[in-house]
Amino acid sequence: MRLGFFAAAEVAGKNAVPVRVYSTADDGAGAIAACQKAQLDGAVLVVAGLTRDGATGLARSDCPRQPTLVLNQPQDPDLPARMFAISLAAEQEARQAALMAVNDGWTQAIVIASPSPLARRVQEAFEKEWGRAAGEVRRVAFSGVPDDAPAIKERIASLKGDMVFLALDATATRAVRPYISGSFPIYATSLSVDPRAEPTVNVDLEGVRYVDMPWFVQPDHPAVMVYPQPTTSMAVEQERLYALGIDAYRLALLLLKPDPKGLRLDGVTGRITLGADRHFSRTLVPAGFDAGRAVATGPAP
Repeated sequence: MRLGFFAAAEVAGKNAVPVRVYSTADDGAGAIAACQKAQLDGAVLVVAGLTRDGATGLARSDCPRQPTLVLNQPQDPDLPARMFAISLAAEQEARQAALMAVNDGWTQAIVIASPSPLARRVQEAFEKEWGRAAGEVRRVAFSGVPDDAPAIKERIASLKGDMVFLALDATATRAVRPYISGSFPIYATSLSVDPRAEPTVNVDLEGVRYVDMPWFVQPDHPAVMVYPQPTTSMAVEQERLYALGIDAYRLALLLLKPDPKGLRLDGVTGRITLGADRHFSRTLVPAGFDAGRAVATGPAP
């Protein structure tokens, strides 16, 4: 995240503002102390709280005396008056995937989910949005163990549905995908894919529709091209944080303006909009696979 933040600062050139890094041993009391120290040193805006616990701790502290941008969703939805929040929460993607499937005309969803906490949150977010927009869902549990994947075929066959949503990580998705009939449209979030994997790894994901950030599926977009790729090799999860760092810096500049209401940003992590509750929402890009390569299948809604 820090590398992306400084990459965006370098691109900003003469419009850049001075940045000072305060290292902390944890994202709890240490982050609050660093935030308070930064303000004593004259900081006009603080960016912190990369974990949910960190964001929550900052939201419950007296730190937001100056504008503060936290990089995760605090547990309490109501933010202090001078705090703003953005995150890479997969729940946002699950809701967008549900609406994408509804807009495609499907009405009966089968959800395949593993027991991991993140997969459960993705499942719940999808089901809540689907229930609001379409109706009930049918659930298929998957242990996450590849050897259990063949049983998925029979479980799906016994259910009534016209599309499948995967609340699975990338490894589980690749294990399960061959056992889902080609007659089913399949939807997922970026949790289910590794857009940097070799095409031979992702070849079984042909036909899977999901949403992802422009950073991965629209590399030729003007809002993406201007920012440098990481100079060191990193896992895709780390690269997502690098992209978040880029947008965090850009948002920080905008939040320093006198009236940030109605703020919008064509970001590398999505089309970003500031809500009345000071939470930023990210609209991602519909994506799929072409010969095993992740590609955009349409513009952001």
